[in-house]
Amino acid sequence: MKLTIRRKLISGYSGLLILMAAVAGIGAYSQVALQREAHEATTIGDKLNSIAIEIQVHNLEAQRRVKSYLSEVGHLGPEKARSLYLEEAGFEIHEIESLNAKAISIAPDAEKRAKFSKLNDGLAAYKQALDEAVKGAETGVAPEFQDKSVSNYEAAADALHDDAEDGEVAGRDASEASEADIARTSKRAKSLSMGISIAGLILGIGMSVMLLRAILRPVDHLTEVAESVSMGNLAIAVKRYSDDEIGDLSDSFARMLTAVKYFRMEAELVQAEALAAQGEKR
Repeated sequence: MKLTIRRKLISGYSGLLILMAAVAGIGAYSQVALQREAHEATTIGDKLNSIAIEIQVHNLEAQRRVKSYLSEVGHLGPEKARSLYLEEAGFEIHEIESLNAKAISIAPDAEKRAKFSKLNDGLAAYKQALDEAVKGAETGVAPEFQDKSVSNYEAAADALHDDAEDGEVAGRDASEASEADIARTSKRAKSLSMGISIAGLILGIGMSVMLLRAILRPVDHLTEVAESVSMGNLAIAVKRYSDDEIGDLSDSFARMLTAVKYFRMEAELVQAEALAAQGEKR
């Protein structure tokens, strides 16, 4: 199929349109992908921070309930004290376990995951110390054993509180890190959009220059040929740059130049014969 000027123009400008659409599509996709990444980072950081705060709230409430139980069990009796305090404390502990498991699953890195895993271990030690303290308070064991079990519980409670604070710090760090991720993502989005736009502009300019050269270069050459012939210079050669309408025009120019040369030669021969005939008459 012959690549005509019409087809070149259609192909060139279709290519430019496709290029512009591709640049716009890549830019839009990049923006959406980066925004989704930033949203996920923000969501994870905020969730982890919220979970850490909830864990600390449930921990403080559980310890308050247990403290009330230990102080009131002697007056109220084990059964009533359990229903008033320990059952609520058990609910709070269960909530801590559920929230901590969720925090471990969504923690964005190993360091933060380790802090919540440590809290999990502290919670297990806390539950064991609580069982011993409850057993000592309800079975009427020796006071020294009861005091020891309560001391062990208080130590486990303090350790759990420290672990919960570490988790709270990890949640706050995750939230702050998510804000930093948003800033980096926004910067990347700007750089990427600018880079894609510049690349598209360079490619578009390159394609335009190639298209213009493919058309203007042979036209300029034919203009030069026509001017040379008009000034009587028939020694110029006609070049064919492309296999299209301009190429056909170049062939026409070449045939025209050949014809002009032939007619000039014929005219010179006629003139020479005329001069020779006049010389013989004399």
